Amino acid sequence: MTATPASTAFTPVLAARLASDAAAAAGLIPGTPELIRLGSNAVLRLSGGVVARIARDESWYAVAEREVRVARELHDAGVPCVRPWPVPQPISVDGHPVTFWAEIPGPRRRAPIADLGAVLRQLHTVNDTSLRQRLTPLDPWSHTPGRIERAPIRDRDRRVLRDVLDEVQDAWPLAEFDLPNGVIHGDAHAGNLIQDPGGAPVLLDFDSVCTGPREWDLAPTGLYAVALGWISRNDYAGFVDAYGGFDITTAPAFPLLARMRELRMTAWLAMHTTESERLAAEVEHRVACLADPQLPRHWSAR
Repeated sequence: MTATPASTAFTPVLAARLASDAAAAAGLIPGTPELIRLGSNAVLRLSGGVVARIARDESWYAVAEREVRVARELHDAGVPCVRPWPVPQPISVDGHPVTFWAEIPGPRRRAPIADLGAVLRQLHTVNDTSLRQRLTPLDPWSHTPGRIERAPIRDRDRRVLRDVLDEVQDAWPLAEFDLPNGVIHGDAHAGNLIQDPGGAPVLLDFDSVCTGPREWDLAPTGLYAVALGWISRNDYAGFVDAYGGFDITTAPAFPLLARMRELRMTAWLAMHTTESERLAAEVEHRVACLADPQLPRHWSAR
């Protein structure tokens, strides 16, 4: 089912209608779709233990298709990850690709950060040659340049973000990595790992899975521990132990990876500055920190 993308705003009401239409096209019973999260994608709970994930426009169709395929292959390789529902997918409705996933029952609970280290170690040891050949190489810039240009922010803040982008783009070809390239998650952080009802970790979100330096997946947790204070040093030590003893914060590439991560996080949040004065102030603080790396990072953990 494919139609011309509508100009309607991406709202919970629209997401529920798209989920119902996509479920019907896939031969599923939608029930009354219940919104779980509305962000880059809309995530809704359907009946029968099915979760629908709806992208914002048709440009994400190939990504959604790859995400389903990769999740199946990683599950088959023994990586604990959420399973795609066994129907032909994605389904495109009014220009929105929709995918279906098995629901993790119960309240959404983040897994301990040590579990993230253990799961990344499993993921990074996947040595499926055919999977690696089908994955694209890491794009370290992704949507960041476009977000910098489109974000509703002050010109002087945009200039700071442009300057930092130029800086890290110049430094990237010279980066030194200790770990070999391999399959990486691409957006590995605590929010993308939850617990099932038995307490076992389940990895989520596979639209960024690619091949690249494994340090890329470890850098966010290191940044959250040593610069942002979102993770305690004890918890970070557990993450390092679970991964196998490699501490990204002592690696030669870490300063660059941390700065790149800060830029990506700031550019993403800058797209949302009109939502509230609090978010606008948060973006201004982050930009100031990027302009002056010595400033204390009092960043909100949104």
